[in-house]
Amino acid sequence: MASVHPNFVAIDWNGTVVPFFGLPAFAGAAEAVAKLRAQNIPVIVVSRASKTEISADVARCGIEFDAVYGCRAKMPVLSDLRMQFGRGVYIGDIPSDQRDAIGADLYFIQALVDSNTRPIPGVGSVIKSFDELDTVLLAMFGG
Repeated sequence: MASVHPNFVAIDWNGTVVPFFGLPAFAGAAEAVAKLRAQNIPVIVVSRASKTEISADVARCGIEFDAVYGCRAKMPVLSDLRMQFGRGVYIGDIPSDQRDAIGADLYFIQALVDSNTRPIPGVGSVIKSFDELDTVLLAMFGG
């Protein structure tokens, strides 16, 4: 039987966890991250921002993550995480997030938690709120 969850979850920041730097996290984001971490699933922020900028905003929100990466290019970081942990998921909001996930051989979930985010054509796994994350992971990985 397949595992119900991936070995790790990587997540974008702006547009996915928060609308933008300095703004409150989307409803349910902190709880979803805490629930995954309570199941010993590492949750890691991978954002196209400076390490200083992203680390400060994550700290401001008070959500505990296993690691935070600020980078110019996400795909190499995501590929390294895939090599370290194995099967994983990247949650993001825009087409470049999907491309980076595919390039790193990760599953992708589009976060449509911000009303300004447009659906990416052809994406099969979507959350419209963080309350849906467990259900989407179960559909992806079986159980």
